[in-house]
Amino acid sequence: MKHRLCVIHSFDPRGAKVGGLETFIRDMIAFLPEDFTFLMIGVDALGDRTLGEVSTVELRGRSFEFLPVLSFPDDKAREAARSIRQSINFQFMQGLLRHLPAVRRALRERPTSVDLQRVEFATLVRMLGIPFVQMLHGEGAPKRQMDSLLKSYRYVHNMNEWLAVKACDKFLCVNPIITERIRATYPFAAGKIDTLSTWVDTRTFATRPYPPDDGFRIAFAGRLDLFKVPPLMFKSVAKLREMGIPGVEFHYMGTSDPERFPEFAAIRDITTLHGFKTADGVAEVLGRVHAGILTSEFEGMPFSVLETLGVGRPVCAIHLPQLASVIKDGVSGRLVARSASEDDMAARLAAAFADMRVRMRAGEVTPEGVSHEIRDFTPERQLSICYENHRELQRGRWGAGRSGGTIVSAAASL
Repeated sequence: MKHRLCVIHSFDPRGAKVGGLETFIRDMIAFLPEDFTFLMIGVDALGDRTLGEVSTVELRGRSFEFLPVLSFPDDKAREAARSIRQSINFQFMQGLLRHLPAVRRALRERPTSVDLQRVEFATLVRMLGIPFVQMLHGEGAPKRQMDSLLKSYRYVHNMNEWLAVKACDKFLCVNPIITERIRATYPFAAGKIDTLSTWVDTRTFATRPYPPDDGFRIAFAGRLDLFKVPPLMFKSVAKLREMGIPGVEFHYMGTSDPERFPEFAAIRDITTLHGFKTADGVAEVLGRVHAGILTSEFEGMPFSVLETLGVGRPVCAIHLPQLASVIKDGVSGRLVARSASEDDMAARLAAAFADMRVRMRAGEVTPEGVSHEIRDFTPERQLSICYENHRELQRGRWGAGRSGGTIVSAAASL
């Protein structure tokens, strides 16, 4: 009998929503080993499914079971909700409760373990008696600028985080810094708290030569949330153009509206808005640019950075400790120290890009050298840990005889 992995998340893998969590889930399906089946309990973004009913759908050539409990088109989820009732996660929880009999049947019809991406749903999964792994993809609810409801309901998140740590079978964080914080916060559960990094699919995001022209194009993919500090991103590109660098352009892949930030006006004329892109589409755009940018106040381990590096494009970013493992100064980009002045950081980021351009043209920074820095961040390495965690959970609950017998590693099945 095959292992069965379930993800419960307010998302439709078939839809147009992009971001780190979305990439994480789509890749879990795409790289699923032969000894697994997959159940997605999520959202119908296309309006073509019956809520509360399991059907078989396909993503990137892989078939999986899909049980939607909420209809929510992607265009409604582009920006952060302004009230609890508007929140897709609040509505998704209502959908889970409304269709709880169907959810319970689907989870209990054969041995299944759950991989949770948000702590809000941990208590419900534990109440259903299903073993689960809890992921933490970011810093939780830090006291920094945010446009999600976490800024107003940090105490709710912190309570859910505590409950998730207690309830889960394993608690995984996307970088070692977050792991140490969680272990220090919840010492009673330190033994089940560990790290599982994000990754880059190097088959899709393969190393490509630099564009042959004399321009300098900078790209960013993802949502323009406040904690990503879009004004600093736009100011940095504007200052680079002011330095006289020829052919400066900004390329944005995502469904957020940059016009809500006044600073965007300064680079509107040199910006291309690509909108939603599949993984192949993101890789194609990255192959036509020269560098990536990140200005976030906090992150987990951002897919956008790993994907940009995978294509062989250096990234200049405001310093985050976890980025030091992949952004090596003068090799794969540059980390700029954080300061109290946004204008100061923008000027230093622009200078970092100008220096990267000189090094790239001199052959000191090469696509191959850039992509080499993410050699350990592959799905073969990272997702094999994810799948093995679920094999162990299911063997522990139901025994080897019921959950699949011979163990096949994720890497061997690719």
